[in-house]
Amino acid sequence: MQSFKQYSKSQKRQKLSAFNHVYFEGDPQNWKISRLPDWMHFYGVQLSKELSRKAPRYHKRFKQGTIVMVNYGVPIGDELGGKHFGVVLSNDDNKHKKKILVVPLSSHYHRDYANLGYELMDGILKLLNDRINELKTQIDNHGKEIKDFIAVNGNKTFNFTDEEVNFFQKNNINVSNILDNHTVFWFEFKDENYKKLIEAVKNIDIKENYPNIFELISHTNKIKDFISGILKDILNEQKNVHEIVGLTKKLSRYNKQSYAVITDIRSVSKSRITKLSHYTISGNTKISDSALETIKTQLIRRIE
Repeated sequence: MQSFKQYSKSQKRQKLSAFNHVYFEGDPQNWKISRLPDWMHFYGVQLSKELSRKAPRYHKRFKQGTIVMVNYGVPIGDELGGKHFGVVLSNDDNKHKKKILVVPLSSHYHRDYANLGYELMDGILKLLNDRINELKTQIDNHGKEIKDFIAVNGNKTFNFTDEEVNFFQKNNINVSNILDNHTVFWFEFKDENYKKLIEAVKNIDIKENYPNIFELISHTNKIKDFISGILKDILNEQKNVHEIVGLTKKLSRYNKQSYAVITDIRSVSKSRITKLSHYTISGNTKISDSALETIKTQLIRRIE
């Protein structure tokens, strides 16, 4: 078993003295110094997960050409640092692999970089279009759901027995619109009549003693559940609209040519890839096959 040098606490503190001076006394206007707190927090959290075996067992699989946002951290010298979009070059990734090969992207021209044109912007445009179409489909589906629900449940009638009518009157529950028209009673769920009805049937076998009232309550709860579900979906769609607006803003931000920084190709831990969601550019956009070939050609020229 390989042995490692052991340091005492005082030796560890001594080793950290130069770093601590830079960390606490360095110029906060320097971009490296300003990013050190976040980077050290990230590094500490990730290392803690790794050592305590709480790191994910499986990892997202990335296809070659996928654009990801990578946190390169605080670098030394002219190494690439900070958060940058990059293109996945690995062609054999799977959920068991913890790292991928990535070429970073830049919006600045350099003769050693591979010109990818407006690949990043095109990827965002496609993502935006896909998510808008998804949202449109969801909204269209809700319209059909509501129409179908009303067709099945909108004309339901109730014929109460004299005993059931007396039950309503005894408990001061006004259902005159049902009694007069025999039509569906669309309760407002905060309405006093609804509250009175629910309270009145708490301690009796409503299904056995008043079957039509039981049917009314069941039908009303069915409507309530349907409306609650639709409202929940609408709230989610409002969030999705907000995400789409955010994507639109990013489109204007990244409306520039992209260059692959061939000199900084490297493998990175998947833990460095920023959080992914259905609406993030990272993980949901991809460069074209021709752009991928441009990168490969430039790389071969670089190493020949």
